[in-house]
Amino acid sequence: MGSSGPFPTDPNPTTLPRGATVSRYVILGLVGRGGMGEVYAAYDPELDRKVALKLLRVKPNAGVTMSEGRARTLREAQAIARLSHPNVVVVYDVGTFRDQVFIAMEFVEGNTASYWVESQNRSWQEILKIFVSAGRGLMAAHEKGLVHRDFKPDNVMVGKDGTVRVMDFGLARQSEKPANGGRVSTPARGTPAVQVSRNPTPRPGVPVAIAEHSALPVDGDPMSTVVLNNGGGRTDPEVAGSAVFDVRLTRTGAMMGTPAYMAPEQFLGTATDTRTDQFAFCISLYEALFGERPFAGNTMFALTSNVVQGNMRDPPGNSKVPFWVRKILLRGLRPHADERWPSMLELIEALGKNPAAKRKRWAAAAVAALAVAGMLGVGRASWENQKAVCTGGPAKLAGIWELRGPGEDESPRQAQIHKAFQATGKGYAEQVFGTVSKALNGYVQSWANMHRETCEATQVRREQSNDIMDLRMECLKERLGGLKALTDAFAEASGDVVENAVGAANALGSLDRCADVPLLRAVVRPPEDASTRARVEEIRGREEVLKARYGSGRIKEAMQSAPVLVAEAQKLGYQPLIAETLALLGFVSQKSDDTAAAERAYLDAYFAAEASRHDEVRAGIATELVFVVGYEQGRYQDAKRWARIADAVLNRLGGHQLLRSWLLNDIGAVYYAEGDQAAAAKYTEQALGLKEKVLGVDHPDVAVTEGNLAIALAELGRSQEALVHIQRSVTVLEHGLGEAHPETAFQLGNYGEILNALGRPAEARRVFERARITWEREVGPESRSLAYPLTGIGLSYLAESNPGNALAPLERAFTIRKSQETNPAKRAETAYALARALWESNRDKARARTLADEARSDYQRARAKAKVVEVEKWLQAHEPG
Repeated sequence: MGSSGPFPTDPNPTTLPRGATVSRYVILGLVGRGGMGEVYAAYDPELDRKVALKLLRVKPNAGVTMSEGRARTLREAQAIARLSHPNVVVVYDVGTFRDQVFIAMEFVEGNTASYWVESQNRSWQEILKIFVSAGRGLMAAHEKGLVHRDFKPDNVMVGKDGTVRVMDFGLARQSEKPANGGRVSTPARGTPAVQVSRNPTPRPGVPVAIAEHSALPVDGDPMSTVVLNNGGGRTDPEVAGSAVFDVRLTRTGAMMGTPAYMAPEQFLGTATDTRTDQFAFCISLYEALFGERPFAGNTMFALTSNVVQGNMRDPPGNSKVPFWVRKILLRGLRPHADERWPSMLELIEALGKNPAAKRKRWAAAAVAALAVAGMLGVGRASWENQKAVCTGGPAKLAGIWELRGPGEDESPRQAQIHKAFQATGKGYAEQVFGTVSKALNGYVQSWANMHRETCEATQVRREQSNDIMDLRMECLKERLGGLKALTDAFAEASGDVVENAVGAANALGSLDRCADVPLLRAVVRPPEDASTRARVEEIRGREEVLKARYGSGRIKEAMQSAPVLVAEAQKLGYQPLIAETLALLGFVSQKSDDTAAAERAYLDAYFAAEASRHDEVRAGIATELVFVVGYEQGRYQDAKRWARIADAVLNRLGGHQLLRSWLLNDIGAVYYAEGDQAAAAKYTEQALGLKEKVLGVDHPDVAVTEGNLAIALAELGRSQEALVHIQRSVTVLEHGLGEAHPETAFQLGNYGEILNALGRPAEARRVFERARITWEREVGPESRSLAYPLTGIGLSYLAESNPGNALAPLERAFTIRKSQETNPAKRAETAYALARALWESNRDKARARTLADEARSDYQRARAKAKVVEVEKWLQAHEPG
């Protein structure tokens, strides 16, 4: 082990000086510093040899405990020590030093494979030879039941004598040994889906918003349990006595490894096996051969999406690497492990079979060369012709939302929608159009890329069957239909459409599903009868139009049309379609605030989906029922049962991260309504993390979750933390939706409440006034939403001991809440504030006590015990005199 180029540095490194001792080893000098610790050149006086000494840097409170860090290092040492192979670095010793753990291993005079490749021009044959040797080192590890999980060029040393060693098995773990002849079972599959069968427009008044698989409210928390494997009576002499190694230090769902070289199963936090190393090996070799990695991505989300979807770059045009090599690597880079090479052995053997080496005679070789040369010309033309067949995706977007490069003018369709938004007269129309344009541009670019990749995988690279191509193309066709329905609604934009446009764009069907072949095969098939199938397709087309209309705010139209679709589907008798249309009716009823009708439709839809095994509909409905029966109807235990059902279906489906974030959001809302603010903050924070991953930190939906997390934190007394989140929320919404958008006004109300809690009433009042102006303009002077800023303004005046000025806004708020507010805690808040203002301004004290008594009763209904006590103390202190 030796120098490997630059390492990330510790901000405050403590370097051991030359001559210092670690156990019996004498330090010669620092070789490098990485994220896990330092590597030193050292001298072993007992055996008179130079060694590489690795010191693990363990920092408590940095995600790794001292004991976990030590165990992981011992695990690494044991993993490598159990290997004896010329292509694996040799471990001599392991021990402790101060609060650290050291590993002494052989010192390889040389450099990493990364440095070796870049230090001079290398032929593809030279590179292949080096990596095949490294692959043999991985094979040796796999034969011992070990998976490296962090293979990359920087973990391969190339000695000055040409020897190749694989090192740094710090993330290695023992593979499960199933009974099927030692083969490792296929890990659970999944893709980071962004599909959601609901309008994700945030609901006012809800603490809306994970780790990949965050724990839902069930008995116990299986995702946070560290499982110990004590051997279970094994007698295998190779693993006997290795209890420390068998401790599974990685929790389910943890992402371990270096992202640029990670397999889909590592991004998804699912099971890893030897084919995980195969994936990393193929990325590393591809990078060394072509000068770039196969998957693009400047952000974690972009990289993750490309890796799990299998969206690969085209090879550089000037590459001299033979096609047969790339073809071998492409198989090793498939997103699903069971589609890769069965093992490293088969992969290495394939890389060793150069077709040109089979030609034994010079004359035959010459003839073959001429034939190949001719065929290459024809083949190249054929390749280009076949690729040309796969370039029709962008044309299909014409008249819907065309692809445009940076700086290009709007297409006629885009200009039409832009003009329609502006014509609504909404002050925030321009900002909303900009945000929607960005979302749709990204969507159509991904759609076109996937359309091309789907075609080329079958027609050009011959890696995919026609049947799979048809499944994927049908999925893309459905997504294009949803996009057309949405842009049709945008082209006829009203004020409601503009207000809801960002949420509607966010609700477009997931493209990830179109790359998930097992899911596409699992989705219910259309009816066999041709006429029934045509009728189903026609109703589904109208369903897409209706989704676009209700999603963009045209609720009345949706309410009229949804029951008609349900009746037609029921008459047709095709259960999957019945489930879909009933779910749509539930969404529309929920949007119309008819929660009883929504629940009835959802339940009917769920059982129709259950009967037809339509899991995507089941997952979406179960998630919606968490909110409907829990937050909106106060049936908290029912909501938690639905959450467990939704979680189970999502786990079986895999992926669907945005829908999972809404599930976490909704269970957080249930806990908020139940009064458990700590749990509400926990789940909202998890939803925020997942939404940031899926949508990006500057998305308005993420900003809404920031604001609602702020409210939950404020109610826990963590107002300073809450302030950071609410300021971030308002800033993002102002940029993405506009200062005058209702959602911005809603979060301004939250902002004002937090400022009041922090004792900054003058600032709070200015914020509330901004919200008031927006609500009055957008929804009118009698809207329920207006009571929020009006109450906040009154409270800010009370905090400044100015009860006279508090009276007018509080009277308005009380009138609105008395007639419209269904939440007793909100009615009580305004009534109690008005009572205080009346008493302190020496106005109608009898009415003040009556209002306070009403507030106490409403707080009792809301089970707000602390507020009940507060009001009772006020009543006792303010007896009529």
